[in-house]
Amino acid sequence: MWGLFVLILWKKCRWYRAWTKFILIWAVYSSFFTPLEFAFFRGLPDSLFILDIAGQLAFLLDIILQFFLAYRDSQTYRMVYKRTPIALKYLKSSFIIDLLSCLPWDIIYKASGRKEEVRYLLWIRLYRVRKVIEFLNNMEKDTRINFLFTRIVKLIAIKLYCTHTAACIFYYLATTLPPEQEGYTWIGSLKLGDYSYSDFREIDLGLRYTTSLYFASKLPF
Repeated sequence: MWGLFVLILWKKCRWYRAWTKFILIWAVYSSFFTPLEFAFFRGLPDSLFILDIAGQLAFLLDIILQFFLAYRDSQTYRMVYKRTPIALKYLKSSFIIDLLSCLPWDIIYKASGRKEEVRYLLWIRLYRVRKVIEFLNNMEKDTRINFLFTRIVKLIAIKLYCTHTAACIFYYLATTLPPEQEGYTWIGSLKLGDYSYSDFREIDLGLRYTTSLYFASKLPF
């Protein structure tokens, strides 16, 4: 009981606030890395996958903490401290999606015989974007921060994220064709001066991503 009491109080202390900021950083990283992993997974360095595993472990720990955090009842506006209602509330809300987000989908993909449909489940991790959106919304409500500045930061963040995701999808669409037809894709048929992208899979990852990002930035959004 004392351990539960400590964890409930932890929500109001500086250590929990530090933890929420730590998870927010991982949420930003996961939100950007997920489209990149989906589109460029065949050429990503192992160090990024190791970093991704560390992030999944952090989110697993956050799932465990959610079962011990008190909440304010929407009807009575009273704080609920009992373990059972806290657990039931979390189980009925985002527990399933949070748990699915932490599964090693790259390993499951290989174990399933490399079925492409399994890789689509990787996009479940984008549910973590809600943590970033909540943070930006709270910034807008904070009277200590200039509202115009917050709106500009939010718009820039949305623009960067949409462009990044579009770039990853563009590249992924080029990899869906058989190797003998890749020369007819938007990147496989691309030539910049004397430089050809006909064998784009063999090109440096940074150059492939930068090229995709450039063309995605031309989209009207």
